[in-house]
Amino acid sequence: MTQKAAKIETGFSGRHPALWAIAFAAALAAIAYCEHRGFLGGWRSLPFVAAATLLLIPLTKAANNRQAAAGALSPATRRYNRRMLIWSVGYVLCLGTAMTVRNYLDPQGALLWGIAVLPSVPMLFFVWTLARYVVEEEDEYLRYRQTSAALIGLALVLLAGTLWGFLETFGVAPHVPAWWVVPVWAIGLGLGQMIMTSAERRADRS
Repeated sequence: MTQKAAKIETGFSGRHPALWAIAFAAALAAIAYCEHRGFLGGWRSLPFVAAATLLLIPLTKAANNRQAAAGALSPATRRYNRRMLIWSVGYVLCLGTAMTVRNYLDPQGALLWGIAVLPSVPMLFFVWTLARYVVEEEDEYLRYRQTSAALIGLALVLLAGTLWGFLETFGVAPHVPAWWVVPVWAIGLGLGQMIMTSAERRADRS
């Protein structure tokens, strides 16, 4: 291992991206629990949500460093990671703004429609980011790897959505808001990347 790679592996931002992802998910879960218990809510939750969102920065850096150490950080991948960070922060900010306005200003009419749509606006950038990566990535294997992981995420959304939809229809499961599609897809994307990495390691050992 080169000195640069060793530094990446041992540095603060060289920790496995999954650790930062787990920390981010745990922080959001803790905030949701505190809101459910009445300890937080409305504007009181915003500083904690903002602090949790900052975990996305070392997550992105760790992903870049991990991919660089593996020789898989192409310019297109670096741009993709940066854009995903922008999308994630924008989504959290728009969602927090919409929830705060709804809870404290009691909006009606056009304003209510506007804040209801606001959290969906970053999704346009999200879809554009996915499309641009496929166009910009010149390494065919990296493009194949990312596309396969995205398809695994899509498969999870289709399976989970269909299963839960029928359970809800037959009255054996509670209603789940449709905006859960994106988090489920993101989980599937992460699982897809883990599956691809595991397959690569098995191929290297054989």
